[in-house]
Amino acid sequence: MPEFDRFTLAVVDNGYDERHASNGHSRFGVYLDHGAYQLDDSGSLPSRAEFAVFAWTVATSKMSPGYVRVRPDLLAVTAAQAEDDPADLVLRITAPLPHGVLATRPGGGRWLDWESDCYPGPWSAKVEPVPDRRPVLTLTADILLPLPAGELLPAPASWPGPELTRAAKRAVARLAEHVNTHAGPAVDELLGGAR
Repeated sequence: MPEFDRFTLAVVDNGYDERHASNGHSRFGVYLDHGAYQLDDSGSLPSRAEFAVFAWTVATSKMSPGYVRVRPDLLAVTAAQAEDDPADLVLRITAPLPHGVLATRPGGGRWLDWESDCYPGPWSAKVEPVPDRRPVLTLTADILLPLPAGELLPAPASWPGPELTRAAKRAVARLAEHVNTHAGPAVDELLGGAR
Protein backbone atom coordinates (compact mmCIF):
# COMPACT_ATOMS: atom_id res chain seq x y z
CA MET A 1 0.00 0.00 0.00
CA PRO A 2 1.38 3.46 -0.86
CA GLU A 3 2.60 5.64 1.99
CA PHE A 4 0.41 8.71 2.35
CA ASP A 5 0.89 11.46 4.90
CA ARG A 6 -0.41 14.95 5.56
CA PHE A 7 1.25 16.40 2.47
CA THR A 8 1.45 13.35 0.19
CA LEU A 9 -1.62 13.25 -2.02
CA ALA A 10 -0.32 11.16 -4.92
CA VAL A 11 2.20 8.29 -4.92
CA VAL A 12 3.83 6.64 -7.93
CA ASP A 13 3.86 2.86 -7.44
CA ASN A 14 6.78 1.57 -9.54
CA GLY A 15 7.15 -1.66 -7.56
CA TYR A 16 3.64 -2.92 -8.26
CA ASP A 17 3.93 -1.79 -11.88
CA GLU A 18 7.03 -3.87 -12.53
CA ARG A 19 5.92 -6.96 -10.55
CA HIS A 20 2.57 -7.22 -12.36
CA ALA A 21 3.61 -6.32 -15.91
CA SER A 22 2.13 -8.63 -18.53
CA ASN A 23 4.87 -7.58 -20.95
CA GLY A 24 7.64 -8.23 -18.40
CA HIS A 25 8.57 -4.53 -18.14
CA SER A 26 5.73 -2.21 -17.18
CA ARG A 27 2.02 -2.68 -16.57
CA PHE A 28 1.61 1.08 -17.06
CA GLY A 29 3.40 0.76 -20.41
CA VAL A 30 0.89 -1.83 -21.62
CA TYR A 31 -2.01 0.52 -20.78
CA LEU A 32 -0.21 3.42 -22.50
CA ASP A 33 0.38 1.39 -25.65
CA HIS A 34 -3.29 0.37 -25.79
CA GLY A 35 -4.46 3.96 -25.42
CA ALA A 36 -1.85 5.75 -27.56
CA TYR A 37 -4.16 5.78 -30.58
CA GLN A 38 -6.37 8.27 -28.69
CA LEU A 39 -3.80 11.02 -28.89
CA ASP A 40 -3.29 11.61 -32.59
CA ASP A 41 -3.55 9.29 -35.53
CA SER A 42 -1.67 11.67 -37.84
CA GLY A 43 1.68 10.26 -36.77
CA SER A 44 2.89 13.51 -35.17
CA LEU A 45 3.83 13.70 -31.53
CA PRO A 46 1.48 15.50 -29.12
CA SER A 47 2.45 18.59 -27.15
CA ARG A 48 4.05 18.17 -23.73
CA ALA A 49 0.79 19.17 -22.06
CA GLU A 50 -1.37 16.85 -24.16
CA PHE A 51 1.03 13.98 -23.50
CA ALA A 52 1.14 14.65 -19.74
CA VAL A 53 -2.69 14.76 -19.53
CA PHE A 54 -2.88 11.46 -21.41
CA ALA A 55 -0.23 9.81 -19.20
CA TRP A 56 -1.82 11.11 -15.95
CA THR A 57 -5.29 9.95 -17.02
CA VAL A 58 -4.00 6.46 -17.80
CA ALA A 59 -1.98 6.35 -14.57
CA THR A 60 -4.85 7.43 -12.30
CA SER A 61 -8.11 6.32 -13.87
CA LYS A 62 -7.61 3.71 -16.57
CA MET A 63 -5.75 1.24 -14.36
CA SER A 64 -6.85 -0.50 -11.18
CA PRO A 65 -4.88 -0.19 -9.04
CA GLY A 66 -3.43 2.89 -10.63
CA TYR A 67 0.21 3.45 -11.45
CA VAL A 68 -0.32 6.69 -9.53
CA ARG A 69 -2.37 6.20 -6.38
CA VAL A 70 -4.35 9.14 -5.04
CA ARG A 71 -4.90 9.46 -1.30
CA PRO A 72 -8.25 7.79 -0.55
CA ASP A 73 -9.77 10.74 1.31
CA LEU A 74 -9.68 12.82 -1.88
CA LEU A 75 -12.31 12.48 -4.58
CA ALA A 76 -9.97 13.02 -7.55
CA VAL A 77 -6.73 14.49 -8.84
CA THR A 78 -7.08 15.20 -12.55
CA ALA A 79 -5.07 16.98 -15.23
CA ALA A 80 -6.30 19.06 -18.16
CA GLN A 81 -4.80 21.43 -20.68
CA ALA A 82 -5.22 25.06 -19.60
CA GLU A 83 -8.05 26.83 -21.40
CA ASP A 84 -6.14 30.06 -21.93
CA ASP A 85 -2.97 28.33 -23.15
CA PRO A 86 -3.20 24.67 -24.22
CA ALA A 87 0.60 24.40 -23.89
CA ASP A 88 0.14 24.57 -20.11
CA LEU A 89 -1.61 22.27 -17.64
CA VAL A 90 -4.03 22.68 -14.79
CA LEU A 91 -4.15 20.05 -12.05
CA ARG A 92 -7.45 19.81 -10.15
CA ILE A 93 -7.52 18.34 -6.65
CA THR A 94 -11.10 17.68 -5.49
CA ALA A 95 -11.56 17.22 -1.75
CA PRO A 96 -14.77 16.45 0.18
CA LEU A 97 -15.55 18.96 2.91
CA PRO A 98 -17.52 18.22 6.08
CA HIS A 99 -20.50 20.34 7.10
CA GLY A 100 -18.39 21.77 9.89
CA VAL A 101 -16.83 24.24 7.42
CA LEU A 102 -20.19 25.97 6.93
CA ALA A 103 -21.08 29.03 8.99
CA THR A 104 -24.63 27.69 9.22
CA ARG A 105 -26.23 24.46 8.10
CA PRO A 106 -29.49 24.57 6.20
CA GLY A 107 -32.34 22.93 8.11
CA GLY A 108 -30.32 22.50 11.31
CA GLY A 109 -28.51 19.18 11.60
CA ARG A 110 -30.98 17.14 9.55
CA TRP A 111 -28.72 16.83 6.51
CA LEU A 112 -26.54 13.77 6.01
CA ASP A 113 -22.83 14.43 5.36
CA TRP A 114 -19.96 12.52 3.72
CA GLU A 115 -19.38 9.12 5.32
CA SER A 116 -16.07 7.32 5.79
CA ASP A 117 -15.46 4.14 3.84
CA CYS A 118 -13.55 1.18 5.23
CA TYR A 119 -9.97 2.32 4.43
CA PRO A 120 -8.12 2.20 7.77
CA GLY A 121 -6.36 5.23 9.16
CA PRO A 122 -6.71 8.97 8.83
CA TRP A 123 -7.09 8.89 5.02
CA SER A 124 -10.35 6.95 4.84
CA ALA A 125 -12.27 7.37 1.61
CA LYS A 126 -15.34 9.57 1.71
CA VAL A 127 -18.54 8.30 0.15
CA GLU A 128 -21.95 9.84 -0.34
CA PRO A 129 -24.49 8.58 2.18
CA VAL A 130 -27.69 6.94 1.02
CA PRO A 131 -30.51 9.50 1.31
CA ASP A 132 -32.70 7.37 3.57
CA ARG A 133 -35.48 9.61 5.01
CA ARG A 134 -33.00 12.46 5.40
CA PRO A 135 -31.64 14.78 2.71
CA VAL A 136 -27.94 14.73 1.77
CA LEU A 137 -25.69 17.78 1.50
CA THR A 138 -22.15 17.11 0.32
CA LEU A 139 -19.59 19.85 -0.15
CA THR A 140 -16.39 19.76 -2.16
CA ALA A 141 -13.46 22.08 -2.71
CA ASP A 142 -11.43 22.21 -5.92
CA ILE A 143 -7.84 23.37 -5.82
CA LEU A 144 -6.58 24.35 -9.28
CA LEU A 145 -2.82 24.29 -9.80
CA PRO A 146 -1.38 25.81 -12.96
CA LEU A 147 1.67 24.10 -14.39
CA PRO A 148 3.76 25.53 -17.26
CA ALA A 149 4.31 22.36 -19.28
CA GLY A 150 7.27 23.62 -21.29
CA GLU A 151 9.35 24.25 -18.19
CA LEU A 152 8.48 21.20 -16.15
CA LEU A 153 7.39 18.28 -18.30
CA PRO A 154 9.39 15.93 -20.50
CA ALA A 155 8.84 15.87 -24.23
CA PRO A 156 6.74 12.96 -25.49
CA ALA A 157 8.48 10.06 -27.16
CA SER A 158 7.55 7.97 -30.16
CA TRP A 159 5.08 5.19 -29.48
CA PRO A 160 4.08 2.61 -28.72
CA GLY A 161 7.07 1.19 -26.90
CA PRO A 162 9.62 1.58 -24.14
CA GLU A 163 10.46 5.23 -24.94
CA LEU A 164 6.80 6.17 -24.53
CA THR A 165 6.68 4.42 -21.17
CA ARG A 166 9.86 6.10 -19.90
CA ALA A 167 8.65 9.56 -20.97
CA ALA A 168 5.20 8.95 -19.44
CA LYS A 169 6.73 7.77 -16.16
CA ARG A 170 8.82 10.96 -16.00
CA ALA A 171 5.72 13.06 -16.74
CA VAL A 172 3.50 11.49 -14.08
CA ALA A 173 6.32 11.55 -11.51
CA ARG A 174 6.69 15.28 -12.14
CA LEU A 175 2.93 15.84 -11.84
CA ALA A 176 2.74 13.84 -8.60
CA GLU A 177 5.65 15.84 -7.19
CA HIS A 178 3.94 19.10 -8.17
CA VAL A 179 0.64 18.01 -6.56
CA ASN A 180 2.34 16.97 -3.32
CA THR A 181 4.57 20.05 -3.09
CA HIS A 182 2.00 22.69 -3.98
CA ALA A 183 -1.39 21.19 -3.06
CA GLY A 184 -0.36 18.96 -0.15
CA PRO A 185 -0.02 21.83 2.36
CA ALA A 186 -3.21 23.49 1.09
CA VAL A 187 -5.23 20.28 1.40
CA ASP A 188 -3.77 19.65 4.86
CA GLU A 189 -4.84 23.11 5.99
CA LEU A 190 -8.25 22.76 4.34
CA LEU A 191 -9.03 19.34 5.82
CA GLY A 192 -6.95 19.58 9.01
CA GLY A 193 -9.89 20.44 11.22
CA ALA A 194 -11.96 17.60 9.79
CA ARG A 195 -9.78 14.80 11.19
